[in-house]
Formats: sequence, structure tokens, C-alpha cells
Amino acid sequence: MKQWLAERGIHYLFLLFSAFLGVAVAVVSVWADGAQGADKKLWALIAGVSAFGVVLITHFEKRLVEKGKRRAEDRAIRAEADMTKLYSTTLRPLSDTVKGLTALYATAAPLPSSVSAQTASDLQQKRKEVLDRVLAGAVSLTAPPIGPGFIPRARCSFYLYNAATGGFTLEGTFPGYRPPRTVIDPVGAAHMKNAILGGGGKTFRIDGDQEKHSYLIPVGTGYEAVIAVPVIHGTEEIGILSVDAPSFSDFIDPHVTLMESLANILAASYALR
Repeated sequence: MKQWLAERGIHYLFLLFSAFLGVAVAVVSVWADGAQGADKKLWALIAGVSAFGVVLITHFEKRLVEKGKRRAEDRAIRAEADMTKLYSTTLRPLSDTVKGLTALYATAAPLPSSVSAQTASDLQQKRKEVLDRVLAGAVSLTAPPIGPGFIPRARCSFYLYNAATGGFTLEGTFPGYRPPRTVIDPVGAAHMKNAILGGGGKTFRIDGDQEKHSYLIPVGTGYEAVIAVPVIHGTEEIGILSVDAPSFSDFIDPHVTLMESLANILAASYALR
């Protein structure tokens, strides 16, 4: 309370001082113009009241802007807290459950060694639908489009891992007008395998602080932030799901949980082959 009063006291002291200066300047300017008698006093009064009014209006406008900014910041903090709660208490456990259920089903009722071409095609189509929704969902939930064009600002990609060759193939990306690397050279593949997919998998994030650069983002693409998560089913290393954003501030910690949850859903879709 004392601190608030002290801050308000200083604030209103500066306000009073500014108003006094404004009135003084106005009065002096009128008195200096050579007017005489009652006219001089009248114009001095009008000028003083006008100057004081300008100061007050400026003050209240500033206060309104500050209040609006504080309300926006409070809403952003609450939204981030709600997002964290949603990801940690709902989405992440749900994605873990779906992944575990799929693994249990794949173990209990595996597909035959050879399936019909139609069944294989149906599975591939369903898997593609899941992938498309994961890619689009990651883009809209991390760095959503903003007006007036509402063009997607983020970019999400999935790289499929080939254990036989140790290479990665771009399996899908969204949006398509600014594609990521389509060819992963051996150096990049080693980085992706060792830093993200290997050892049971670990999330890799370029945040401008602990990590500043990534092979996944070529120079000059307009992106600087990345969250890359491993897609793993049991002990099978399936690939890497990566989302890029124009600036480091676009990503917050809950987005890591989001991407890990989406990776679990993607892993579940690849469990049945």
C-alpha cells in the first residue's frame, strides 16, 4: 500500500508540475503579446485553462493506454496458463493413452505379414490424413496467422527416418508455399539422428538463448525458431516432427508439450503397418 501511494504520489506530483508549466507558458505568452486591461486577463485565463485541459487529456489518454496494455498482458498471461494446463492435464495424457492403446492393439492383433493392396492403401490414406491434421494443427496452435492476410506464419514438417540407410525423407509439410529442406545430407542426418531421434529421443528447441542455430532452418528462409520432437513407437524410431516460427518469441514452453503430444499421435498412426 505504501509503495502504491508513493508511486501515485510521484505520478501526480509530475502531473501537477506539468500542468503548472503548461499554464505558466500559456499565461506568459499571452501577457507578452502587448494586450492591455481586461482583455489581457480574459485571454490569459482562457489560455491557462486550455493548456491545463490539454495536460489533463494527455494524462488520461496515457492512463487508458496503460490500463489497456495491462489488461492485454494479464489476458496473455492467463491464456498461457490455461494453455499450459490444457496441454499438461488433457492433451499430453490423452496422446500418451492413445499411443499406449495403439501399441497394445498392435501387439495383441498384429497385421498379417502380407495384406491386400486395398488394405495397405487404406492404411496409407488414413495415416496421411492424420499427418495432414497434425501439421496444420501445429501451425495454427503455435504461431497462428495474423491479419490482414491471415497467412500462416509457422511451418511444420515431418521427416521419415530410414533405419537401413540412416537417412531422412520429407514426408509432409504445411503450408506448402515455403517448403523446408527436401534433401537431408549425411551431416544433417547425423545431427537429426544424434541430437533428436537417438537415445530414446529428446526434444530439440532453438530458442535464441541456449540454442541459436539449427540445420533444420536454412539461412534466409524467414524462420529463426524451431521445436523438433522425435516420433517413436516403442523402440522403433519413426521420424522427426518439426515446427518453425519467424521469431523466438512465437514459441512458449507449452508449445513443447503440444509438439510432443502431436508426435505421440503421429507415432500411434504409424504403429499399424
